Amino acid sequence: MSAIPIGGVMGSLSDGHLYTAIFDNASDQYAWIESLSNNSDKQITFLSRVPKSRLQKDLDLTLVRSFWISNKADKDGILLKHTSINEFIENNLPNVPTIFVIEGLEWLVSESGQRNTLRHMMNIKDYIYDKQVAIIYALQTNTIDEEILNKISRQAPFLDVSHEVLSDEEQSTSIENNELDTVVIEEEQPLIPYLTTLPFEGFSHKILRKRILQWRRLGFDVSDCEPGIFCEDIGQSHSIYVRVDGKVREATELLNIMDKMRSSITKSEFTVMEFRLRQLTGMDEVSNKLKLIIGELSES
Repeated sequence: MSAIPIGGVMGSLSDGHLYTAIFDNASDQYAWIESLSNNSDKQITFLSRVPKSRLQKDLDLTLVRSFWISNKADKDGILLKHTSINEFIENNLPNVPTIFVIEGLEWLVSESGQRNTLRHMMNIKDYIYDKQVAIIYALQTNTIDEEILNKISRQAPFLDVSHEVLSDEEQSTSIENNELDTVVIEEEQPLIPYLTTLPFEGFSHKILRKRILQWRRLGFDVSDCEPGIFCEDIGQSHSIYVRVDGKVREATELLNIMDKMRSSITKSEFTVMEFRLRQLTGMDEVSNKLKLIIGELSES
């Protein structure tokens, strides 16, 4: 199965065409969609199998239009049927260039069969061929038989999503220009990665939203940082970020120390300390507890 190289994704998403993207897990898919939205001048509309109330924990919905697609009828969602998807696209074409990312193709294949699914794809392709619209079907690895995937690829070629989508400028200056890349500061990769601290230069509310989502994906409660998104004064917004970043970095260091000492900490103690650190509370107490355990180990 040949794929369009990731570096050429933005240039290869032609209007009036279908594409297929396969991801190892949901987190990779959400990160890729968010990167796509940040680097495309087109509007991103996501038809997700996950309702908004859950999706907003993993994806910045200020950047992406999201609609719930479900196999149960719901007044706020889209019924996971060929006809319902077609009707939704026909009735919700905005007046701006748009990329639709659609989940659920594997369910449609299992319920309606490959012939009906391929016919559905051809119908959509015929409808959008002269419109400023591209459609990406998002799939998880190993959810559809390879033989069927090959047939799907004739209608919707595969995109290579093995790397994050970056604009040409970002590809050449990613870390130097304060990108939000994960930076490992130990030779041995820690349990929780350390993220580069964002300087004031180039800081924005958009970048802060991205960092908050990254922290949430790592399991931290960073609700104290959310007011920074709404501060008109960008200096005050950055100050709020710096305070929370300091707490996250301290908690990250302690969590990684705990992971290396896991065999010396009781399961109940580990659970309580991990919970407190991810809530960014009680770090002094956890630090003192770890020092006590290290001292006991040194004496034994």
